[in-house]
Formats: sequence, structure tokens, C-alpha cells
Amino acid sequence: MNVLKKTSITVFAILFALVITSCGSSDSQIKDEQLSGFMLGGIYFFNGYGGADEVKSMMSDAGYTSNADLVSGYKEILEFPFEKSQAAGIKSMFREMWDVTNKASLVETIQDLKTREHEFKAWDYARIVNNACMGYAAGYLSKDEVISMTQEVLPLAREKYPTWDAYYTDFNKGRIDWNENDPEAEAFQALSENMTKGDDSIFKIIPLNAK
Repeated sequence: MNVLKKTSITVFAILFALVITSCGSSDSQIKDEQLSGFMLGGIYFFNGYGGADEVKSMMSDAGYTSNADLVSGYKEILEFPFEKSQAAGIKSMFREMWDVTNKASLVETIQDLKTREHEFKAWDYARIVNNACMGYAAGYLSKDEVISMTQEVLPLAREKYPTWDAYYTDFNKGRIDWNENDPEAEAFQALSENMTKGDDSIFKIIPLNAK
């Protein structure tokens, strides 16, 4: 397990209940297409790690200070955040909440989210990335397949949203539209507003659309 990953990541437990860029100058932006794709689902992973402050503490505790160090650290925790040991629980969640029982049904669900007409597409794109990552841990998808799926969604998000702030604002509107009484609403509202802030935020280091 990567050094930054907690022994027992809580992302899955939270998602089960839900159902379903340096400490340097602001112009020191970095391009990482693979990480950018996973960042589309980053709010789920941040929530699972305990929130934006907890994630920043993980980076600080690991001694990451430069933009390059931070990108390396975020790649550890945002790319393939679920463990293979969670396969049984993830398969159960997929079956009960998504009617997904194998690779074919997972791919079909992801394709439906990608192509359906919906007012809040960031909500769909984030779930695609999250489900694809869980699909890898469940043994339904290979790493290459997950990366391909995230890279297919990335240009769609870039075309529709100018910034990560705009993207996650729309994501949160989609969550509220899905369930305005969701008990996690306040936590996700705070994350959507705060995790992109600060010069050491990965969302500042790697902007959705580079200048």
C-alpha cells in the first residue's frame, strides 16, 4: 500500500451509505493528464480520506512541499484509491445500488452516465470515475481500462467547465438534485467549496483547463 494511503480507507463505507495543484508561486502549474482524469472524481476520494484538511495534513506529514512533490503525493492517493481487499464489499454495493454484477453491466452503467442528457453532468462524470475505480478494486476492470475511461471523460468536462470550481459547483448541484435531504449534503457542500482553495491545492497546481 502506498505510504499516503490509510490502512483502511473509508471512501467505500461512505459511498455505500450514499448509494450510488505547491507551496510555490501560483504560476507553477503542472500538466498531468492521467491524474487530471482521476481528479474528476476527487471529491469522493477526499471525503473518504476525511476531508480537505486531512488530505493536506497527509501531504504535510509526508514532507511534500514543492508542486512536483505534491503532484506525486496526490497521484498516490487519487489514482486507484480503492484496495483489492475491498472487492467483496464493493461487489455487494454495486449489486444492490447499481444492479451491476459483472464487467459488462458496469461498463453499460458507465456508458449510460457518460451519454445521458442531464443538467448536472459533473455529477455524472464524477460518478463515472468513482465507479471505474471501484470496478478495478472489484476485479471487473483493468488499470488500463480505468485510465481509458477517465481520459474519455476528461475532455468532455473541460469543454463544459472552465475551472474546477465550476465543475464541483455543478457536481454539488447534481447531488442536491439527486437527494436534497441527503445526510452527507453539508460535508459535500463544504468540500465542493473548500478543497480547490489554497496555493497548495492540487486543483490549483493542475487546473482543469490550463491557461
